[in-house]
Amino acid sequence: MERLPTSAFGAGALGLAAADALEAARRDLGVRRTALFWLDDDSGRLTCVATAGAGGTEGWIGETLATGVGMAGRAVKEGRPVWTPDLLADTRVAIAPWLRERLVQEGLRAVAAAPVRIDGATRGALGFLDGPGRTFDDDGLLRIASLADRLATRLARDADR
Repeated sequence: MERLPTSAFGAGALGLAAADALEAARRDLGVRRTALFWLDDDSGRLTCVATAGAGGTEGWIGETLATGVGMAGRAVKEGRPVWTPDLLADTRVAIAPWLRERLVQEGLRAVAAAPVRIDGATRGALGFLDGPGRTFDDDGLLRIASLADRLATRLARDADR
């Protein structure tokens, strides 16, 4: 299969393809929100193309992160699952103003993310966001990575159709 660019779906179609999987992943981990950020080959920015959680999609879809910003950006940059118990307080991680606003409004603090890889190339990140006190141990990070891999498989299969 060829490398899967954003244009293989278009951002809207990509989000539709991922919507059910994000809701299932959200329920599976028991988090308040999941979000899929897709890497734009030209700009190197991550765009939120799908999200699941209370409050819907407003303020998420179409918002962007530079690589390395937020936990999704960090997961893409480092190529591994990452997490923080409180993204708003973690001085090691840059955070976009729009994301800070969303976290405050939704009461989200703990954030984990894993890269989404298709044919060995990192194409985006799958984020898991929850309230204060949530932790992700090594097993939890492996589970997150597995969910990101399953999503990647589904997206690649859908792109081949």
